[in-house]
Amino acid sequence: MTKHRIRKASTLTVTGVLMASLIGCSSSDKVGSSPDASTKPMDLSVMFYTSSNMQFTHDDNEAIKFLEKKFNVHLNLMDVPIGDYTTKQNVVIASGDLPDVMVWNSFPDAGLSNYIKQGAFMQLEKYIESAPTLKQFPQKLWDNLKVDGHSYLIPRPRPIVRTGVVIRKDWLDKLNLPIPKTIDDFAKVAIAFAKNDPDGDGKANTYGIATGSNLENLNPIFLALGAGNGWLKQADGTLINSNITPGMKQTLQLLRDLYAQGALSKDIAVQQGMVRKELQSGKAGMVVESYIVDYAQDITALKKVDPKAELIFIDPPVGPSGISGFNGTTGNAGGWLIPAKVKPEKAKKIMEILDWEASPDGAHFGKFGVDGIHNTKNADGTFTINDKYKQDNLKELIMVSPYDIYSYVDGGAPQEIQKIQRDALDMIKDKGIFSPVPSYLSPTTIEKGADLNKLKLEYYFKIVTGELPISAFDEFVVKWNAGGGDQMTKDTNEYYKAQGSK
Repeated sequence: MTKHRIRKASTLTVTGVLMASLIGCSSSDKVGSSPDASTKPMDLSVMFYTSSNMQFTHDDNEAIKFLEKKFNVHLNLMDVPIGDYTTKQNVVIASGDLPDVMVWNSFPDAGLSNYIKQGAFMQLEKYIESAPTLKQFPQKLWDNLKVDGHSYLIPRPRPIVRTGVVIRKDWLDKLNLPIPKTIDDFAKVAIAFAKNDPDGDGKANTYGIATGSNLENLNPIFLALGAGNGWLKQADGTLINSNITPGMKQTLQLLRDLYAQGALSKDIAVQQGMVRKELQSGKAGMVVESYIVDYAQDITALKKVDPKAELIFIDPPVGPSGISGFNGTTGNAGGWLIPAKVKPEKAKKIMEILDWEASPDGAHFGKFGVDGIHNTKNADGTFTINDKYKQDNLKELIMVSPYDIYSYVDGGAPQEIQKIQRDALDMIKDKGIFSPVPSYLSPTTIEKGADLNKLKLEYYFKIVTGELPISAFDEFVVKWNAGGGDQMTKDTNEYYKAQGSK
């Protein structure tokens, strides 16, 4: 058997690796019959991304061996470091030498829409009909992944609302501050975290809210101040892009004030992707848009720095008009794609594996591995995973595919942490604020969206850091509209109207 390296990936980051679906097999499986040993295994090439350097050879992984035997396949695993994945997938597609199945980790995506329109990927409706478990996913998940009315992606289900506000409760207590409720409360707490030495080291080295150069993880603030989630429905029923709303201008003014008072890191220019590290290092007092699933790792890392740290979830800020919530999503973290060149029998095999992985037996394996190899069954009927489970990277490579709002609970974490995550998911589940057009990308967006986003970030960042006055926002709006935003807005409103303006 050919050896291939598999790098360990974080539970969240590898959320759609077909490995996640392919390895979803349990020794308790009752689906289908055992493959005929005389039949040559079917070769399946799988392209996915990984996020760390922990490596195992193909032959060392008992989960992969089990899967190959069960489904009579041989897996050619094309693992790519996550930082290189977008470049690699584009190179592979351009070459025409595509794997049999591959992960696309975001949607909607302008590049993917172009590839689909060029015929690179297969329409899946007829295969979905023979996948009873996948068909049971909420219709909304499938609808939110459609391109021009057709299904090309197999969902990687996630909770539709999956982020929360995390805050240092021990810092609040030390400074005698109540849990913040309104947007003004959040601002006051953020400033206090920056100026009043909540960690007690006598140094001015803490700040209130973690963000980065893309102003990431701030959506609850944008929403509270009326910016909307991507597009905002106005009083006259038409849509306006969130980037140019009065609420966005108000948000930038608030962030500008917070930055000037040290409540945002002075290093945000170079902090893209650093939000969690700032929280884990004990420098940031809160993240207003933190993935629930990250909590286990975040609190564990934070307690190594400060054993007395207490990190809790709280409700999102309430704005002046009463708006409060988190970005509602499509309920997917991208999806799995089968190239158009793949033969029907191979497409059926891929769907068979994916459908099984979404079943209860598949979910069991995702959590506990092969019974008797990766786990021990306890007297009370529960299972305890062992070192082989960890060695084979099951926790890192597998995401539970059935749609479940509790899929963001870290099953390997202590029970008290799991309870915190479950309670947080219960708290946020009805707090989603959704885009009126969650999956639509206009032709103008596909053509000019990247340039408009670059323009936006340039102005936003300079306004927040004080390099430009807040009045520069009006200049930005003019340039954004002239650069394709006007046409994007026209396209989107026409689409919205055609859909019945729901």
